[in-house]
Amino acid sequence: MRVQDQYEGNLSGALQRSLTKARKILKQFPNISDPGADRILLFAGIAPVAAVPSNNPSVLIRLIYGREHKNYQVNYREAQELIEQQIPADLEERQRAYLLLKRYGQELCKRTKPKCDNCPVVVQCAYYAGSLRASMSIE
Repeated sequence: MRVQDQYEGNLSGALQRSLTKARKILKQFPNISDPGADRILLFAGIAPVAAVPSNNPSVLIRLIYGREHKNYQVNYREAQELIEQQIPADLEERQRAYLLLKRYGQELCKRTKPKCDNCPVVVQCAYYAGSLRASMSIE
């Protein structure tokens, strides 16, 4: 009803505004916050936003910086900045990055008990390097 009443049945047209307005429109719907709005904008082909998988936004933070922040929003924003810096602002490139990060976070770089022993990028991972240093100093 909201789409019909507020946007004359044309949500897609309403989302073709500025990113700020499009996010605001999407967040009016139940259970859609910044991660959901970004994902919709990216996969609907509306804008090549730096969407971060909401199930584990700290994957990139671990890889690059070693330790994630305790605050979800801080991790999300920092991961977005990393994507903005490293991935071209192209829909297909950003969609691919999102899907790779999501799968990587689900299968290997899990929120708890990451599977570093099976990780193909462990030699470049700041999280693993920090864990390795910590275990060496304990022994």
